[in-house]
Amino acid sequence: MAEGKILVIDDEEVICHLLEDSLSAQGYTVITAQSGTEALEKVRKGSFDMVITDIRMPDVTGIQILEEVKKINPQTLVIIMTAFASVQTAQEAIRKGAYDYITKPFEKGELDFAVKRAMETRRLTIANKNLNKNLQEFNIQLENKVRERTQKLATIYRIEKEISSTLELSEVLKVIVNRTIHVLDSGIISILLINEQGELYIKRAIGLSDKIIRETKLKLGERISGWVAQNKEAILIEDIEKAPLFAKENQERYYTRSLISAPLIFEGKVIGVINVNNKRSREAYTKDDLNFLEGIANQAAIAIRNAQLHADLRTSYVNIICAITNALEARDPYSYGHSSNVTDCARAIAEELGLDPSEKEILIHAALLHDVGKIGVSDAILLKPGKLTQAEWAIIKEHPQRGKEILEPLSFLKEAVPIVYHHHERYDGSGYPEGLKGEEIPLGARILAVADSYDAMSSDRPYRKRLSKEECIIELKKCVGTQLDPRIVEAFLRVLEKRTEDRGGKTEDRRRRTEDR
Repeated sequence: MAEGKILVIDDEEVICHLLEDSLSAQGYTVITAQSGTEALEKVRKGSFDMVITDIRMPDVTGIQILEEVKKINPQTLVIIMTAFASVQTAQEAIRKGAYDYITKPFEKGELDFAVKRAMETRRLTIANKNLNKNLQEFNIQLENKVRERTQKLATIYRIEKEISSTLELSEVLKVIVNRTIHVLDSGIISILLINEQGELYIKRAIGLSDKIIRETKLKLGERISGWVAQNKEAILIEDIEKAPLFAKENQERYYTRSLISAPLIFEGKVIGVINVNNKRSREAYTKDDLNFLEGIANQAAIAIRNAQLHADLRTSYVNIICAITNALEARDPYSYGHSSNVTDCARAIAEELGLDPSEKEILIHAALLHDVGKIGVSDAILLKPGKLTQAEWAIIKEHPQRGKEILEPLSFLKEAVPIVYHHHERYDGSGYPEGLKGEEIPLGARILAVADSYDAMSSDRPYRKRLSKEECIIELKKCVGTQLDPRIVEAFLRVLEKRTEDRGGKTEDRRRRTEDR
């Protein structure tokens, strides 16, 4: 049976009833109107798939009805009925949008064919329109997906470029978590590495409390991160409550229903795991999200391992140089432990001044190695109990330059070199090797000068006994503004005062415990 709603318009009642009976028998819903005015009212109130109208009527012409119908719904088909004398007018109607026309009188089969063809055309037109609409939507979705994937690939490339430009592990991890959490529009990200005990611990995270970061230790196979590390397999969990791999009692440990996790694998060995969860849109993560994370994990594993190897190598270099320095100090019982003592004092001053961790690390390296240039000085000069000659003193004064030459080839110590080189400058400009003064002297070198002076004064020498703490403080104050930076001396005096208070408190505690017994 045919389907569709048709409006038949003719001022002849017989024609209206004839068409109504014929079309209704085929399954169409037929509405009739015997005047143009009545027809226009019905067109404005209802929706029709087709309008069949006589071209000539007393009140309104078929052309006017055609124009109104097309204005209301351009998809409605219009068939014009006309007499022989008005064929030219009917053809004009075709040019204005009518689908077809039939001439009166007409055979029933002629009308049926025209209606059937018109309805089929309408059906195909609508189907084609829907197809085009769906195709456009598909193209838009495809373009969006391609654009999204291109952006993610570009992000992976940018991250790879950034993390390849540094060998500092902290910087590598910072770039990875910041870029990844932004692209995946998430609230929580963590990178877990494997420690010497074979446990996963959180090395860098965003969105987790300090307590969780500090206390999280996972064995391989334990919870989601442990499972990913043990199986070397990335995982997408759309709903944690429906995840068969993980026990229900563990669900309260997770902050979201959906999460993604990928292993960090370097040369076939798992070195850690990267986790992302708490999507801000509250939607589940997708396979595309997981693919992106795996791409990041591949690049991250290489950069992290390179940074770790660089750190190990750097530590080895420092240990070797420290061993040489210790061997040098061992030649002289009076200076044994000097570098360690200076490092302890320099670290305390740095903390008192509020230096950031990277500045403090540079200072500690410089303090440990500040006298490495004395390697080239003979024992006859270093261990001489009496006063040095001018020539001998000139050789001693060369040790900052020698230290600089020894350390400069080690790129990771480049920021420590100026501190080592200038630690014998004096605040008033009368020091060596370049006679810098005041703020011209690197801050680390000014700190080292105070620490070095204090340890020298508080240690035995072949030509004198060590000074007491009180005597050292007096001497430090005398050197303020000439040899030493006033601000650094003040900071160190605060350090000494705090140490005295701490020791006093501990002594009092021991006294009370003794009395209690």
